[in-house]
Amino acid sequence: MPVRPEAATHWAIIGLFVMMAVAALSFAQSFFIPVVFALLLALILSPIRRALGKVGIGPGFAAGIIMIVFCAISAILLFMVSSSLATIVSDEPQLMNKVQERVNEMTGVLEPVRQAGQQLEEMQQSAPEAPERVVVREEGIFSLWAQTTPYVAGQVGLAIVLATFLIASGDMFYEKLVEVMPNLSAKRKALMIARDMERQLSTYFLTITGINAALGILVGVAMWLLGMPDPVFFGVAAFALNYIPYVGSIIGIVFAFMMGVVTYDNFWLSLAPPFAYWLINSAEGQFITPVAVGRRLRLNAVAVFLSIAFWAWLWSFVGMFLSTPMLIALKAFSERNSELSWLNTFLEGRKPCDMEDDQVVQGVMDDGSDACHPNEPQTLEEVEEQVSTREQIDEDLERDPSAQPSSV
Repeated sequence: MPVRPEAATHWAIIGLFVMMAVAALSFAQSFFIPVVFALLLALILSPIRRALGKVGIGPGFAAGIIMIVFCAISAILLFMVSSSLATIVSDEPQLMNKVQERVNEMTGVLEPVRQAGQQLEEMQQSAPEAPERVVVREEGIFSLWAQTTPYVAGQVGLAIVLATFLIASGDMFYEKLVEVMPNLSAKRKALMIARDMERQLSTYFLTITGINAALGILVGVAMWLLGMPDPVFFGVAAFALNYIPYVGSIIGIVFAFMMGVVTYDNFWLSLAPPFAYWLINSAEGQFITPVAVGRRLRLNAVAVFLSIAFWAWLWSFVGMFLSTPMLIALKAFSERNSELSWLNTFLEGRKPCDMEDDQVVQGVMDDGSDACHPNEPQTLEEVEEQVSTREQIDEDLERDPSAQPSSV
């Protein structure tokens, strides 16, 4: 069917708006990064401020207590890894060269290439009037991080100050949100969206913080038992990197492999640290986190990875940390908007289909398909909900055998 001009114009305007918004976020990232970070931090820590308010502590004083504790914990973690991080940054060229040499010695795969390079270099040096070579050495990743650290520290400082003011303002944001809405229905809907964002963000990240702390302790203990240098650094790094789904664990495994290659003479023994890191991280990701956070807060793995890739491209390493909370906020917003129900369906994690969708899938897909039957851990509440739903369907069929099962 031909596309109506009004519809084409509508989508063209939306496309232009999205492109302009992305360009603005990239151009003014020095402003948007601390603002977004502060908003998310205030939403995550607001339940703690309300808990302090129940015991008679005002919002301003509660904000001071919360941010002092937050900054103190962050400073302690940075102090614990500062010496190791400084050593790694300063010795990064030597470390990379040593890793390359050890890999070459252990595997011997690149030995023919190295010999050919040496022969070519000798031929060039023996040639008459050989032109002078100019070698441009690229900066390593740790050197780049060292250069960007002051910039990131300034952005984090600005975000912390802004978050302190947001937390100290109490529920003023909700008051203003209700005041600007035109009617009672819009006021209620806007307030429910804001509350859902706060609840889902705080529940998810306070839970993940506890899981990450346990993960960091286990990784540090494992590295200590394996005789790796500075296991405390590995534990703190595992705690911080686990806030970045999938990508953070890959970075940690690669770094454990690099340090293992440098530490051990035996190649197979050098695989023990990355294997231990992978084993602990896999157990956490496959069994502990899915059960702890609940199915309602789980996200589509593909959507999470695309969000990390997009925000890393837009805002570099800081964007990788902010990608997941922004995705959770977008999911909470789409849950309360019927126009965006399709977006919420794609963002949420897998779950058992309702009866109608299950019948359609079973009639179209192959017998070996796992569609509508995800093999994921379930919480006790989710199992009880499914059992009660099945019992309700059976009761309906007993009363009226000709009735079709109702959608769940």
